[in-house]
Amino acid sequence: MIESLDWHQFASEPDAYVVKLEVREEELQRDLYKVRQELRLLRQLKKHKDVAEDWKKNGIPDQRQPTSEEDEENEMEAPNGHGQTRKDRIREIMRQDPQRFWKAGSMAAALGVPTKSKSVRVTMDELVRAEELVKHPGSNYQHAAGIRQNV
Repeated sequence: MIESLDWHQFASEPDAYVVKLEVREEELQRDLYKVRQELRLLRQLKKHKDVAEDWKKNGIPDQRQPTSEEDEENEMEAPNGHGQTRKDRIREIMRQDPQRFWKAGSMAAALGVPTKSKSVRVTMDELVRAEELVKHPGSNYQHAAGIRQNV
């Protein structure tokens, strides 16, 4: 728009052109939103098409089998077989240095289950709700005793 304007005309009424450019910007924003929505839809469609082609080629995968309570209990036990729950093990580790801040991933590594960081985070959040841990900004966890010592 500006490229096609005579400089003297543009400079003589900048307020009028500011309004025109703002209107044009709004139109472009609406158009951009529509393009993003269409792109999102097409990506979803492509993903579903790829899944359908994979199923056609390899067959529909078997249904995941739900884990039994016994499997979950075994998963929660310590690798050393002492029968502690994951919560007990987290409490024990955090009690050793209550001042330390922990991320769920580093706690999962300390527990020997680095691939289960999401599950460890859920457990740590449960301990936060029980007021045994404190969750700081950035998802850093600290033993509640560490807070009390600082006060």
